[in-house]
Amino acid sequence: MPQPQPDIGLRLHLKPYQRPHPPIGVAGVSANSETLVLAGERGYIPMSINFVPPRILKTHWEGVETGAKRAGRVADRRTWRIARDVYVADTDARARREAIGGTLGRDYCDYFLRLLPKLRGFDMLKVDPAMPDAEVTLEYLCDNIWIVGSPDTVARKLATLSADVGGFGTLLVIAHEWTPRRAWERSMRLLAEEVVPRLSRAGSARSRAAGRGSSRSPRRPRRGRGR
Repeated sequence: MPQPQPDIGLRLHLKPYQRPHPPIGVAGVSANSETLVLAGERGYIPMSINFVPPRILKTHWEGVETGAKRAGRVADRRTWRIARDVYVADTDARARREAIGGTLGRDYCDYFLRLLPKLRGFDMLKVDPAMPDAEVTLEYLCDNIWIVGSPDTVARKLATLSADVGGFGTLLVIAHEWTPRRAWERSMRLLAEEVVPRLSRAGSARSRAAGRGSSRSPRRPRRGRGR
């Protein structure tokens, strides 16, 4: 074990409590991500990038399942983390205005929309691969990729995302250096206090409905009277 060297920030290497190692998570970006196949093979936590649509997210989970089958494992959707840009405000109009015209729009204009053409292009942002690059605008992203709106709208969009991909375990909300900061704090408060309870109530209602359906005894065929 190396000796500590405080002058360069090298300190003790602590032995982890977890066995055989701490949980490991890996992220997938492109369709049919080999990284997520590896996650399935090795039992790592699968994570999906924040800007790809459901058509690509579905291939991410398919990759996890493929890898798991190779290794004789059973993939569990509850381990799957999906990242998303989420912004909540009192109304849809306000949320949309502050997202597109604020920090979220700035970060996409100044970073993602400049970076992606140098790497894999805009195809991974498109709900329809045939759509032209010129249609990948902030307005398009707000309507189709980001989760932006009032608490009711955000809850509905998150429920739709889950249904579209077949379910997942954890939402990872991407953090931006919001200006003003109080707008981000308000969004996170609304997410925790208004959106999550809506999703919980909807989930409980579905569970109760499913329970009522499964608890019904099958109707016995009526026997006709013998003549």
